[in-house]
Amino acid sequence: MNLIPTSFDLTEVKRSAIHGFGVYAKTDIKQGTIWWKGEIDKNILLFNKDQYFNFQRSANNKLKADFWKMLSTYSYYSTQLDSLIVCLDNARYVNHADLPNSGPAADHNPLISIALRDIEKGEEILEDYDVYDQCPWAEILKLM
Repeated sequence: MNLIPTSFDLTEVKRSAIHGFGVYAKTDIKQGTIWWKGEIDKNILLFNKDQYFNFQRSANNKLKADFWKMLSTYSYYSTQLDSLIVCLDNARYVNHADLPNSGPAADHNPLISIALRDIEKGEEILEDYDVYDQCPWAEILKLM
């Protein structure tokens, strides 16, 4: 029996007034609660520098262009892991806000998002993209 709520227990995806889809609280989420946890080979994929450059050197086609677009839209970079983190679950729909209600934990674990303040049921969960690490080697993603 899983006693720790998962992001699917706490959140849902709906249309967002900010952009496309967004992640919304299905229940009240108290400040400091871990509402999302990335787990390698379960709900995230890591895309490292070697994989990036190998894929970049491969032949161009529509699939490659679509992959770059997906990577630039639904991933973020972690200096600790030196990888792009691709969210496979609904966390990929978290939108940006200058005044976020969610963000990294105090230990800067790149695979955890916590409530920075109480988040009410029905409220969109937002993070400040500007606090994310900048990828030093994925130049093509900066152009998208």
